[in-house]
Amino acid sequence: MMLRNQYNIVVIGAGPAGLIAAIESYKSSEKILILEKMHNPALKLRISGKGRCNITNDAVLEDFISHFGKNGRFLKFAFANFFNTDLIRYFEKLGVQFKLERGGRYFPKNDDAGEIANALLNKVKSLNIPISTNSEVISITKSKNKKFTITINKNTQHIQIKTDKIVLATGGKSYPGTGSTGAGFKLASQLGHTVTLVSPSLVPIETKGNTAKKLQGLSLKNVKAQVWCENKKADERFGEMLFTGFGISGPIILSLSKIIVKLIDNKEKVFVSIDLKPALSHKMLEQRITREINEHIKQGFKNLLKKLLPGKLVPVFIEKLKIPEEKQLSQINSEERKKLRMLLKEFQFEVTGYRSFNHAIVTSGGICIKDINPQTMESKLVKGLYFAGEIIDVDADTGGFNLQAAFSTGWIAGTNGIHALG
Repeated sequence: MMLRNQYNIVVIGAGPAGLIAAIESYKSSEKILILEKMHNPALKLRISGKGRCNITNDAVLEDFISHFGKNGRFLKFAFANFFNTDLIRYFEKLGVQFKLERGGRYFPKNDDAGEIANALLNKVKSLNIPISTNSEVISITKSKNKKFTITINKNTQHIQIKTDKIVLATGGKSYPGTGSTGAGFKLASQLGHTVTLVSPSLVPIETKGNTAKKLQGLSLKNVKAQVWCENKKADERFGEMLFTGFGISGPIILSLSKIIVKLIDNKEKVFVSIDLKPALSHKMLEQRITREINEHIKQGFKNLLKKLLPGKLVPVFIEKLKIPEEKQLSQINSEERKKLRMLLKEFQFEVTGYRSFNHAIVTSGGICIKDINPQTMESKLVKGLYFAGEIIDVDADTGGFNLQAAFSTGWIAGTNGIHALG
């Protein structure tokens, strides 16, 4: 497509935040342009939630905000004006139907993230808002006449366009293959903005030794994972986890990864302890083990483990406990019972690192929230510049929270920001 010299609004980034910001800032009398560096828009949205797109969560406002940690309060106004039920209705009007799954997670009824992306793109198309793909923004400057000059690399050619307002919705650094390379942070820095320390979040964890590799592919449900540093518990989560060839992953591990990454980056020694029987206290578990032994006294130790653990964990426990698998339960002493109980309650892994941005679902850090007006998403430093989505220093657990933040901040930028002030 041929680019004009002048636009009223330019949205940089054709992800969820950028697309909804463009739609909501639309006025027939104004010229709007969406710039996307990749060959296709909404690439990351199409692979979100393993291709299913967990779009939001049905948690109430205060609980929802708590999943974002200390910076969550920044989103209170955005969520108060455009929240989970609003988002669901928004897409239902665009023809998408949803289903509610465990943990309060909303997915498209047909489990296709592409349906969400296509609904947005069809709306953009119906409003005749052009999307210029393969358009990488190299720099942004602002002149004395209050107009922005955007320099674009498009098909190896450098092009300059001018605009009155900009929405910077370039994402973070996670899944860089989809276009989220952190370029937006550099552009914001050019305009005087502070970018807080950026690191992978919701990222799988690497662990010491080969225990995790032996358990690769095993998924555990209803377990409790705790993060320990210097004999102090830093955080914990209850739910589902997964063993990988390099360590541990799954929903609760990904949610704990934010604190783990910070501790590792601070050169701390970190352990993750898995409670495989969180519903049982130590006393109750001791009684369960004793009962199983008394009821099957002539069986071997391996048979006891089979009653307590998934099959893949049995040989690992035999190796760690150093109790012969054929040893009769009648010969298991109190010390061995205690060792088994402790391992069931504290199955520990030493953390050696974390995976790269290539494997991270979201980015922790970004444009400092002190620089942004939460009621408009406009920069407090540069008039006419707006931020939306993952580029902002707000990130949450898994469960649909991060996508809701992207849509809500984009919606606010379009309705309360550009549109309201335009």
